[in-house]
Amino acid sequence: MTAYNNVTLSLWALFGALVLYLLTVPGRRGKHLPPGPPTLPIIGNLHQMPTRKGYLKLAEWAKQYGDMYSFKIGSTTTIVLSNRRLVKEILERRSVISAGRPAVYGLEKLVFGGHFILLQQPDAPMYRISKKLLHQYFGEPAIDRSHLRIINAEATQLIRDLMVDPDNFPHHAHRYANSFTMSTSESVRTHGKNTPLKYLAYGIRTPSHDTPHLTAITKITAQATSLIAPGRLPPVDVFPFLKLVPERILGNWVTLCTNLGKASDKLYMYILESVIERRKTKAPRDTFADRCLDNKEYEFSLHELMYLTGAVLDAGTDTTSSVLITLIQMLCAYPDCLKRAHAEIDMVVGDERTPVWDDFAKLPYINQLMKETQRIRPATPISFPHKVLEDIWIDGKLLPKGATIIANVTGLHSDPNKFKHPGEFHPDHYKGMQKLAQGYANTADENKRDHYAYGFGRRICAGMQIAERSLFTTFSKVLWAFDISAPKDAQGRPVAMNLDPMTGYTEGTIVMPKPFKACIKVRSERRRETILREFEEAENNVFAQFDLPKIGEGI
Repeated sequence: MTAYNNVTLSLWALFGALVLYLLTVPGRRGKHLPPGPPTLPIIGNLHQMPTRKGYLKLAEWAKQYGDMYSFKIGSTTTIVLSNRRLVKEILERRSVISAGRPAVYGLEKLVFGGHFILLQQPDAPMYRISKKLLHQYFGEPAIDRSHLRIINAEATQLIRDLMVDPDNFPHHAHRYANSFTMSTSESVRTHGKNTPLKYLAYGIRTPSHDTPHLTAITKITAQATSLIAPGRLPPVDVFPFLKLVPERILGNWVTLCTNLGKASDKLYMYILESVIERRKTKAPRDTFADRCLDNKEYEFSLHELMYLTGAVLDAGTDTTSSVLITLIQMLCAYPDCLKRAHAEIDMVVGDERTPVWDDFAKLPYINQLMKETQRIRPATPISFPHKVLEDIWIDGKLLPKGATIIANVTGLHSDPNKFKHPGEFHPDHYKGMQKLAQGYANTADENKRDHYAYGFGRRICAGMQIAERSLFTTFSKVLWAFDISAPKDAQGRPVAMNLDPMTGYTEGTIVMPKPFKACIKVRSERRRETILREFEEAENNVFAQFDLPKIGEGI
């Protein structure tokens, strides 16, 4: 009996110790972690996490707890960085051990089947070869005249669309961004000669904003970015037992994820199958999808390939359109910037042609506008999360193995020590910075980095160089072509733009201005004629070579 009692007491003691552990350790901030908001037992800071505009809460906490702080969700630790030096040291100099990705079960497994490159770990075989192919295809040495001709043609259609249908400018920006990303290798006849023209992902254009595949992509991307937003999915990676809770209690999250996965699979498989069918003909094979299919180092499954190429498409569409729409909004709010841009462009280009990439060195103010637009309202206001692969000690604080790291891009872009007028649209923040973003991304001095719109370290955007050329071409053409202003109210006064991040911008991981009105008018009849002439040339010399597969209908 005594032995029985001893065993019973031991079991109760063990149970009590377990309860004590659960009530004290999970959710508690360790003494070596960076400071942060007070925690509760077990859940940590879960109760304080917002379901809307989480990046604004992170920026608020940075003001209270400093440039490096932590918060807890259960037993997991998240570190938030809002300081250039810390970002440089942790995410760039130590990127070998800070380039992991935290688990996101709902998206990683239920939606993308483990094959979405943005969510993969850096040691995954698919990830390693994918990054190599991405840098080979989208790196600066690979960008040639044929890439630039496609960008120029698509940007010419953009200003033509804005001229004939200015009220739908967000749709036209979205069409441009999607089409320049999807279009690719074809044979183009110029002056009686066949000039090989290669481009990005698939070899498929998006001729109008109501093209079925763009409608489907927009729907799927909106659902995906909504699910990624903090607080949208239950924290099953932290509390695995939540997978056992009936999903209807937790917002039907499993059904949402699986339905999105089915729709994504259907769309991206349709697109990839159109590439495979084209490869059976004598058409050129120099799209990114072709490059992946032809590589000898790794045999992609169709599911892997469709989400690798799909990642290129997703990354290029929403971010580019966000930047273009934000530019129009800022020009409405800051008309003096438009006047300076007009003066610079008019000195260089004139009326008889639109600006092209070769004008870049002569138009430094346009480059300043590009940088400032991406600074003041970045399309991705917080970085995609990184994961620490080994313990990192810095400034006497521990970033433990397995912790998540988030860079507060909004905070980095609002540093008053770096930017004289951080809350204003002020292109002279970048006066004298005449390189593209790539020229500053790897600088040893973190204070010389222009902005963080393209990410950090080993996870930096592989398409940065071509994205910058795309933005310059579209910015310069739009500014060359149009007077852009805020509409007038009943008293004839300009309507104020809603620039408040909380009320004036969309939800999700990629944000853009909520719908607003702008007056967009071609600057002269001569420029109208130039736009129509160059658009006709683009139609005859570039667009006519593309087929339009029926993709996306019914999705």
